[in-house]
Amino acid sequence: MMKRFLALLLCAVTLLTCFVGCASDDDEKDEDKGQYITAYLTNNVYDLDPAHAYTNEALTQVVGLLFDTLFKLDKNGKVKASLAEKYTIVENDNTGEYIMNIWLKDTNWSDGTAVSGNDVVFTFKRLLEVDASYEAAALLFDIKNARAAKEGDASIDDVGVCAPETKMVEIRFEKSIDYDQFMLNLCSLALAPLRSDVVAKSDDWAKKAGTMVTSGPYKLSRVDLITDKSVKYEDVNWSEIATDEDKNPVINYGDGTETRTSSKTTIASFMLERNAYYYRDAEEDGIKDSVKPYKICVDCSLTPEQLTAQIENGMMLYVGDVPLVLRKDSAVKFEVNEQSMSTNALFFNENAMIDDGTEEGSALFADAKVRQALSLAIDRQAIADIVVYADAATGLIPTAVLETGADRKATFRSKCSTEYEFLKNDMSKAQSLLSEAGIKPSKYSFTLTVAEYDDVHNAIAEEIVKAWNELGFKVTLNSRGTIINNDYYKYTESVPADICDDLFSEALRTNAYEAILFDYCTYSMDPYGMLAPFALKFSGMAMDMSDPNSYIIPTHSTGYHNEEYDALMEEIFAEKVIANRAENLRKAEGILMNDLPIVPIIFNKTATYMSSKLKNVDTTVTLNANFRNAKVSGYTKLMEVGKKWLADNFDELTFNDFEECAFAEYDAFKEANTIYAQYYLAEKEAAKKAAAEAASKK
Repeated sequence: MMKRFLALLLCAVTLLTCFVGCASDDDEKDEDKGQYITAYLTNNVYDLDPAHAYTNEALTQVVGLLFDTLFKLDKNGKVKASLAEKYTIVENDNTGEYIMNIWLKDTNWSDGTAVSGNDVVFTFKRLLEVDASYEAAALLFDIKNARAAKEGDASIDDVGVCAPETKMVEIRFEKSIDYDQFMLNLCSLALAPLRSDVVAKSDDWAKKAGTMVTSGPYKLSRVDLITDKSVKYEDVNWSEIATDEDKNPVINYGDGTETRTSSKTTIASFMLERNAYYYRDAEEDGIKDSVKPYKICVDCSLTPEQLTAQIENGMMLYVGDVPLVLRKDSAVKFEVNEQSMSTNALFFNENAMIDDGTEEGSALFADAKVRQALSLAIDRQAIADIVVYADAATGLIPTAVLETGADRKATFRSKCSTEYEFLKNDMSKAQSLLSEAGIKPSKYSFTLTVAEYDDVHNAIAEEIVKAWNELGFKVTLNSRGTIINNDYYKYTESVPADICDDLFSEALRTNAYEAILFDYCTYSMDPYGMLAPFALKFSGMAMDMSDPNSYIIPTHSTGYHNEEYDALMEEIFAEKVIANRAENLRKAEGILMNDLPIVPIIFNKTATYMSSKLKNVDTTVTLNANFRNAKVSGYTKLMEVGKKWLADNFDELTFNDFEECAFAEYDAFKEANTIYAQYYLAEKEAAKKAAAEAASKK
């Protein structure tokens, strides 16, 4: 009964929102009439912070609709101004001044506040804080004192970025740089401007509509959660409010030893609503509360069969993430983009003590030969065949990333002819390497962590575990899902129960894994952005400042450190004629593909479906769909299809026999499901109005 309830209710949640407001054919000409777009943009997404959007390819599709960047790439890979209105460059070798001034366009955050230069300043400094971990920090290292601040040798206030005017940003550099390259970096979502007053509220500010503001064409307007009490997860990252001996309030944090057990909680659906203030002036354009912006309704709960049915009957207008089961022999024709912006890959935690039968365990993954052997055991082509929309990885840098320097018509992969030895499938050689390293696989037990909610990643992980077990190791899947938040929230002085904690993402960010599978997304269309973080002084990881007399610069999050690689990355960074970096960037990838702190598995491809009813949807070189100007043709007919479906299924949607809801009366059900109720409330109001008009005529 529970499964039937979930399938029907969650399938209905998105659709019902799409048929709230009736529109005549004349209304369809009105820009603000409020069309709703049914979409399956992605699987569940839990943290919409742009700086965290690079571990799942599908997540970037949503974040790209919410946040604007200073510059952006068009579909031809050319850098164009976005939030930036114009810029100037001032160079003076005599005074040592190298400055880029950027003026911002007039646009507003989704709460009506103007986007300002201070938002840019805050965002840059946030990534460069000495106690913060953001791999994208290296994209800003050309800025004066940026590296020094990140390494604890300068104050964050000394970083060369400021806002001398409300709509202006001044960026100072250490020396003359390639400014075109820097603007390419500023296309990165990780550098999208944020509001300091919003981010300061909580680490979870980007998880729910009530604590988010956005600068892009859409904002998050609603998230619906659902709990499955039959599945439990243990979590060591929690915080709670308590009292000390004097009964003063204190916050207790999990220390990694005491666990909390919580039920699985997932996002059933979410809604993106048009940001009415996006490049519009509230006074001049007459924006009022009554404006009905477009909405994108995303039902994350649809089964593949339900998704197919909705496409076939015309109710589903856009699909941006195709479930694994629909990738072969589907009745739906999906459009596949052969270029990839991410590489599905593995991290090995070199600091993890792996169970080897002894009390202490051993740092198994600190041995490069072990990492090489585990890589050789993987059949990448077989996995690519299972995933369908993928190619076997031939390196780390994905296929869409451009060649560095002047030749922007070429890609990094097209210029790299190296066939990396350890990316081939060779079980015999893998066994030989383990023997050379003195490793007897049967002694070792470890886990591969994977996101429970990602069907593609789970299929990949199962194949990898199978291969490693065949090699002789004892490997199991550590499937980490999502739970109701269990962290104290200082802004409301409570532990809010209307957001989810993504245990997989927490494991990745806190290095709480032995081996982990994820999408390594490119921070920039230049390979430098993906390669830099593996070098010691480019990792972007937080520095331990507990001892002011001994600052230790952190390695890459995996614990990887190679002095030859560090020196090469310093040489790459020092070269400001960007075209001259190309050969060294290939050398850098070569070192990583020998040492394998990260093990590439497949290059992800994107596949989409778009209904012929959906118009004016643009795509960029980063392969994301832009719904800013989207319109739906035949909207009245689309609503009629939805109404009929609702009428046909309403008896099953009352759920009087579902024990957790037990809605004996429709009013109770209506109050508990406000999105669901909107259509019926609108229908009742329309009927009431019609009755009143009829009565007045009599």
